Amino acid sequence: MKPWSLTLIGVFLCCVSLSDAAAANVLWTQYCQHKGTMKLLVHVDTDPTAESDPGQVELWLRDRPEDSWTPAGTARIDRLTATALFRLKNWPADQRKQFRVTCGTSNWEGVFRAEPRGRLKMAALSCHKDIGWPWQEAIAEVISHDPDLVFFSGDQIYENDYGSPMFRAQTQAEVPQGMQNYLAKYRKFGEAFRELMRDRPTIMITDDHDVFANDLWGRGGARMKGKRTTGGYPTHPDWVNAAEFTQTGSLPDPVDPGPHGAGVRAYYTQLEYGGVHFAILEDRKFKSAPSEVIDRLIAPPGFTFPKERKTDFEIEVVLDPDFDCTKLDRPDLQLLGQRQEAFLKSWSDSLKQSGSIGAVLSQSPWAHVAMYSPTSADTDSNAWPQSGRNRALSAIGDAPVVLLHGDVHLGTLCRHGVQRFNDGPVAYSIPSFSSRASRRWEPLEDGGNRKPNAPKNTGEFHDRFGNKVTMYGAGNGLNGYGIVEFDTIKRETRLEFHPMNEARRPIRVPVPGWPHTVQF
Repeated sequence: MKPWSLTLIGVFLCCVSLSDAAAANVLWTQYCQHKGTMKLLVHVDTDPTAESDPGQVELWLRDRPEDSWTPAGTARIDRLTATALFRLKNWPADQRKQFRVTCGTSNWEGVFRAEPRGRLKMAALSCHKDIGWPWQEAIAEVISHDPDLVFFSGDQIYENDYGSPMFRAQTQAEVPQGMQNYLAKYRKFGEAFRELMRDRPTIMITDDHDVFANDLWGRGGARMKGKRTTGGYPTHPDWVNAAEFTQTGSLPDPVDPGPHGAGVRAYYTQLEYGGVHFAILEDRKFKSAPSEVIDRLIAPPGFTFPKERKTDFEIEVVLDPDFDCTKLDRPDLQLLGQRQEAFLKSWSDSLKQSGSIGAVLSQSPWAHVAMYSPTSADTDSNAWPQSGRNRALSAIGDAPVVLLHGDVHLGTLCRHGVQRFNDGPVAYSIPSFSSRASRRWEPLEDGGNRKPNAPKNTGEFHDRFGNKVTMYGAGNGLNGYGIVEFDTIKRETRLEFHPMNEARRPIRVPVPGWPHTVQF
């Protein structure tokens, strides 16, 4: 009898007959293993708008190359997401196994790694606009680190990339066409990164562009009914759920799947791997909207935009350098939402009791450390709302964690403060992999309590929303990726910045502030 067992997850199943099945090709796989359950998500090239049965995928396993393949089950292809999902229970985490998935005459092979012990190396990537695609040299360098785990922090795609203008599914009937449009982009991402994901577990979370939103205040899964600054999702909930499933379907089961709001599901969860505990959060889905506190442009008297701008941009960014942005806060405004805050508090308490170390993974940094100008204040930043930000940091408390984020197209390294400077965790915002490094950290004043000979933009600051933050470094103008090494024996985490040039090729230049080691 096998030490593991197989169950199939019936998400988005379509009820059509096998006789209508059409041949499909396997494109890539992504997997994740948590507490004895292995999830494998298989991506195929079927068409979400086709009415025929997309068929099924078969899974095969073996221990060594000289062994014969052993059948391990089949999974139906979901028509809408063009994926098949396997759940392998009672998985032997200490064993390395090879896998093969087949669909018709197509097959794809990879490796389920044995879970590492003592040290865990993670590659961290963010923001993958189609500039420089398919990034072969840079991805080859990432693979050369031989990471044990990969973290994609969001914006795996941008809605109008790869010569495929965005189509937003507004109605349920338009969802298949919307998924066809989405998959044309996401498959380009998969084509580029499939070798990285082939033989190591992947943590992937979605950000605003992944769900065809240019900035997102999700308001608990609400449907957008006005300008984007009123909050909510601009597409049908079924499309949101399908698109997010293609990226997050192999994560451990959600803590509170919902549905929430207008019918949007949540995927925030926890993962234990290699002796490291991860809280995987969603800090867009439940965030309050700026229209709750701003009703008109906040700018200096007589200000006009130098060129015509979208009207829904006007209240998003505070442009008046003299405006006190602490006035935009209210205790009832949300960042994570009450239930996700409660989960984070429970997870942090359990981590401290376990004696392990961990990381909190989310979309965007919880401080205004990436600017278009030194005096602007962007409510898309998770520095706002301040009360929600502070409650999230208080939920973490003194747990032995680092925070890892993406989104802002700028690599930053800082330590948060709530009641006082440096009473919160260290946070690393991963640099943009290929999107333009369009934001910078260039405060008007020098940082306080800087280390000797440290750059003037390091040290203690109050960000534009009044939050306390101690800056260690900022990779202004640089693309790149991160390597994060967790040493569970020494109880320390090393953070690295690996820069790339404008051609999205690796370069060897020092980035002040990195590498940085956090000791617990």
